[in-house]
Amino acid sequence: MKLKKSLFIVSAGLLSSLVGYLSLRPDPEAQRFRELLKNQKKVKGTYSETPWQAEPPGHLIVQEIPHENIWFVGKYEDGGGVEIPFQPGKYPEKSQDLEPHHENPGFVGPEKCGECHQDTFRSFVETGHYKTGRPVTHSTIDGKFEPGSNRFQTSDPNVAFEMIKRGEDYLQRVHFFDWDFEVPMDIIFGSSKMAQTYLYWHQDRLYQHNVTHLTQGDQWINSPGFIDGDAAYARPIPQRCMECHMTYFDFRGGINRYSPDSLIMGVTCERCHGPGKVHADYHQQNPDAKDAFSITHPTKLTREREIEICGQCHSGSRDLKNDALTYRPGDRLGDHYHEPEADSDGKNSVHTSNQYNRLAKSSCFKQTEMTCVTCHDPHHNERGNDLLFSKRCMTCHTSEEDCGLFPQANIKLADNCIDCHMPLRETAGLKLDSIEGDVFPPLRDHLIRIDQEATDEYLSK
Repeated sequence: MKLKKSLFIVSAGLLSSLVGYLSLRPDPEAQRFRELLKNQKKVKGTYSETPWQAEPPGHLIVQEIPHENIWFVGKYEDGGGVEIPFQPGKYPEKSQDLEPHHENPGFVGPEKCGECHQDTFRSFVETGHYKTGRPVTHSTIDGKFEPGSNRFQTSDPNVAFEMIKRGEDYLQRVHFFDWDFEVPMDIIFGSSKMAQTYLYWHQDRLYQHNVTHLTQGDQWINSPGFIDGDAAYARPIPQRCMECHMTYFDFRGGINRYSPDSLIMGVTCERCHGPGKVHADYHQQNPDAKDAFSITHPTKLTREREIEICGQCHSGSRDLKNDALTYRPGDRLGDHYHEPEADSDGKNSVHTSNQYNRLAKSSCFKQTEMTCVTCHDPHHNERGNDLLFSKRCMTCHTSEEDCGLFPQANIKLADNCIDCHMPLRETAGLKLDSIEGDVFPPLRDHLIRIDQEATDEYLSK
């Protein structure tokens, strides 16, 4: 079976312990968070109803791939088919070994931070970083599950998928010739800016689903790198993927073995400020202390070290030098990650338009001391607010008359610098297969420049 093994991360949280914070929130919000907490506990437990799985019919080829814990089911020996890490006719198993195998180095989760930093936490939970890793629940999952809207048909008439809801569980049902089987949807990767892709547990291993929900067009589609016409459910989730969707996880070894109870989902406070246990314990014991103890404030770092915090996930596809989560804010990024490919500065990858390297080529960057937070407030959801971002451009470019196209009839140019100078773009490196053809979701290019094609398109609108 042809299955690309390229790294995926679809381009930004866990609700593990909210009890201490719920009393600080207004009642409607508290109720919402109680519901999510209940669903989070469900993810770690058992499925509400384990369905019966049929074994493949005798005319299908069933073969266990030696030494890989993968089963192949196909119609023809040399064709595509089904890849699953559990025995055909069985159901993925929830691990009973939930406890971490290693000591947590001090990650406590964003809810602990929210006990003191209430306003910041209240706004942060609406951001893409917080939402980029979540449990699958009624309130977090996108897409339609009603008959007529929940089916994804591949280019092979014998291979199709249905997205179904059963009780509190969400599943993908695979139709492969005359054999059907189901796989639970446990975890969401992706903040819904572009898409949501889904993971599931089999024992203590995490795997990706074949079908992703694409926000553009509200449609079900093949996951990035998956070949249309296959039913692939054996792609493992390595550490490098996890660390751009999680704050913390206990890695047990192999490629994709994790302690289920260890996950702090979403890219949250401690990925930018460092593990917070010592800081939180100290300030709870010393409430009158004014100086922040044992915590990193990114804007007090050098410019390069500050930007490299974002570069963990927004500087192209960098491979790890050691295990994930060893980087701490203020470290040299190159001590923990290999440099991306030399020609990767112009490429979109599965989740990132390589913002760090593209921005660094910009005259705005070279001629100033700007950093990522010059334009982005990581504690607030500002997604799609071109007017707000354009106002930040105008803090340096103080006059609209500086624009070479000024004046324009009926257009206030200062209201949208973004679409002309940082256009959305598609690349071959971010391709999703579908029966209608290839789909290339666009991402915002962070090379700030004069782009005549983008300008003409903006003015034509």
